[in-house]
Amino acid sequence: MTDLMTQANAMRDAFDRIEESYEFMLAYAAQGRKRDMEEGGGESQIRRYLKRFNAALDDLEQALDQGLADPEGAAFRDRFRADLAVVRSVLAVLLAQPSISSDMIDNTNGLISVRSLLTNIFFTDQAVLPPR
Repeated sequence: MTDLMTQANAMRDAFDRIEESYEFMLAYAAQGRKRDMEEGGGESQIRRYLKRFNAALDDLEQALDQGLADPEGAAFRDRFRADLAVVRSVLAVLLAQPSISSDMIDNTNGLISVRSLLTNIFFTDQAVLPPR
């Protein structure tokens, strides 16, 4: 497998984990929970998905420079990196809360930076990376 395909696969793996986490966040937002519930003495499902989202952002950031290395994509790469930083900060704020309500997640889902990150992912998958 070429280095380009290896990088593309690494980015797509991170994309998939981010999308899966976001889909869970959409479902959680619709549940009307006032607080998250620990399961069996451990952390709640929403916290696990938020941590998974954050770990995928870390992996994506590592692959970003190589996956979007062309000079003509520099401004897009910079914007993508900025969105990553903002979303990482949002996740940190959520995870620092003693309890996470559905309303908090609903408002997170509506943030322009979250939507921008997702759109960056979709664009990169379709227009920048080699075809699947």
